[in-house]
Amino acid sequence: MNEASQQPSSFNAALKAVRRYLMEKGHWFDRGPSYEGDGSVLSDVREAVRMYEDMGYRKLMEFGDPPIYAVLKRGQREAHIFQPQDPKVRAWLEDDHITFNDPALRAYLLGQSALQESDLPVADGPRHFHINEVDNVYIVTTDDPD
Repeated sequence: MNEASQQPSSFNAALKAVRRYLMEKGHWFDRGPSYEGDGSVLSDVREAVRMYEDMGYRKLMEFGDPPIYAVLKRGQREAHIFQPQDPKVRAWLEDDHITFNDPALRAYLLGQSALQESDLPVADGPRHFHINEVDNVYIVTTDDPD
């Protein structure tokens, strides 16, 4: 059993909603640069959220205590900040040879949230997401819509 399934049902519902949104048909993910420092650049989600708020982003949601996931927005740009709790997801994120649009990864994430492809709508405006790692914090940002 993973940590998310041991959390209250509101946590599970929020995680499912986020995964459902991110995995809408048409969205595309790619790998951005990783920034490996001495562990002091961004130590956790809370610190990353403060940094993005200082850049003018507005926090929409944060969950976990301490937070393990947050969503922020500035105009049409989104920032999803997280520290993966699932060792399999972490391994995929750390493997430069895995594409984030891999069907096996997608199927695994859908299964973790009890979702099926048929549960996912086609995105109204497909987004291009970039996933970067700063020390131990992952940041998913979007391109500005055309």
